Amino acid sequence: MNFWYILTLFLTVLFIGVAVLSIISYQLYKGTEQEVQYVENQLVQESMEKNPDWTDTIANILYDQHPDLYVRIETPDAKTIYSKGSESITDQNSYMIKLSLFSSISFKKKFIPIYHHRASYNGYTFDLYVRMDGIHNYIVIMIRVLALCVILGIVIGSLAIYQLSRRLNRPLMDVTEMIHQVTETRDLKQRVLVADQPREVHDLALSFNQLMNQLDRQIERERRFVSDASHELRTPLSAIRGHVELIQRHGFGHPEVIDRSIHFVDQESKRMQRLIEQLLMIARLDRRSKLLETVNLSMIAKNVIADYTSSVAQHFTADIADGTYALANEDYVHQVLVSLLGNAKKYTPDDGWIKINVNGDHQFSYIRVQNSGPRIPDEEKKKIFTRFYRLDQSRSSEAGGSGLGLAIVKELVELDEGKIWVEDLKPVGSEFIVRLKARTAIDLNA
Repeated sequence: MNFWYILTLFLTVLFIGVAVLSIISYQLYKGTEQEVQYVENQLVQESMEKNPDWTDTIANILYDQHPDLYVRIETPDAKTIYSKGSESITDQNSYMIKLSLFSSISFKKKFIPIYHHRASYNGYTFDLYVRMDGIHNYIVIMIRVLALCVILGIVIGSLAIYQLSRRLNRPLMDVTEMIHQVTETRDLKQRVLVADQPREVHDLALSFNQLMNQLDRQIERERRFVSDASHELRTPLSAIRGHVELIQRHGFGHPEVIDRSIHFVDQESKRMQRLIEQLLMIARLDRRSKLLETVNLSMIAKNVIADYTSSVAQHFTADIADGTYALANEDYVHQVLVSLLGNAKKYTPDDGWIKINVNGDHQFSYIRVQNSGPRIPDEEKKKIFTRFYRLDQSRSSEAGGSGLGLAIVKELVELDEGKIWVEDLKPVGSEFIVRLKARTAIDLNA
């Protein structure tokens, strides 16, 4: 990286130096061109005279005002007139650079540039030469100064780039080293030191630490999930294994043992089937993408209630406000309603009651499932939505609960970008409240 920084600096400084030198050289050339143009005009005016005095004209024009300018004149009668010293400059010039149709620059001894311009008027041919010693010396000095500045700029700039890149890259190297260390040790508890500067490295380290926190929490959840799932599956398997051994030992002499054990195995296998299905659902939810749209909560609730009421022993009522819409997934909402009503049915006495309310306002839409079952202690209200948690172990087991139903409900609601919680009812009972983002029928049509 330092190499490319230094190369970029070198090319930039070199470009600036060449540009400055080119601009100044061009301006000096234009000045020489204007000077030659002035002399040409004087010679043209003299050629208009009847008997031009070239010796006196050349002396007046060149020697005092333009000492480095030389003239060769070819008259109409084929006579050649030289200014003083012009013979050595004008003869046998080899032009190397042609600047225009009538002007060019040649180089003779010591690469001294000589400007040449030819013009014709009234039968006369004028060759004007400018020995550009001053310009040459000035450009040489400029080249040396610019070369020195380029060298100093490269040296100083390289040192500055090295120090700056070292200071900027040090935090990045620390982050890279820590990431490599985490990769090798697989210790997800390690975190990268977050530097204050530069801002990009600060954001990178902060994002990496957040990612590590999420991975750590995810792995911890998976580890706990596997542990809980193993425990939940171990209990029915042990019971089934016990009854199988009981049949093997006493089944032939006691037929009633076989009937009782087969019934128990059937019940436990069904419970295991429900448990496995719920575990698979949770696994799918962890990978499922959010496909949210405007859904009609009123219609979904009425469809669920139509299938639900026939199997309910408790007194059931519903208060569904028509035209209640929300931003959600229709399948998720349907599963949430089924699970909440099933949970209410499971824990409500047969002589109790169950009620569902669906309504909303301009901001949120609500689903409320109420029942007259036992209240949930305040310290347990959040725990009931965690996986494999049971408020009453003995009663949950009798009811066939696995401790996953409300956990699945919570994940479904969160996938719908909503929120669920439970509150107490007076004088008795509980209320599960689902809150979703409200939508209108216009959003549904759109």
